[in-house]
Amino acid sequence: MAKSSNQKLKILYLMKMLLEKTDEENTMTINDMIAELGRYGITAERKSIYDDIEALRHYGIDIATRKTKTTDYFVTNRPFELPELKLWLMLFNVRNLLHIKRVMNL
Repeated sequence: MAKSSNQKLKILYLMKMLLEKTDEENTMTINDMIAELGRYGITAERKSIYDDIEALRHYGIDIATRKTKTTDYFVTNRPFELPELKLWLMLFNVRNLLHIKRVMNL
């Protein structure tokens, strides 16, 4: 089987799809991942997906599995998303602003 020019990007696309499309209620099977990679023009075999998932786990992405009729994969903990990060920054700034106002009132 000839490899596409996007083949080296496979693990990056796999990480992207797991982070963006999965959580405890929305899971993906290996076949789902292979089909999704196919949309990017990337061919993959089950064994290579297993290896990539292990590499992503080693990298620090918390990928969990749930066994039903199939084995479902999903990301459990993820880094802050932009709206959450903005909220934390706003709360931090408000806290500092209150402290500055107290100092100014002295």
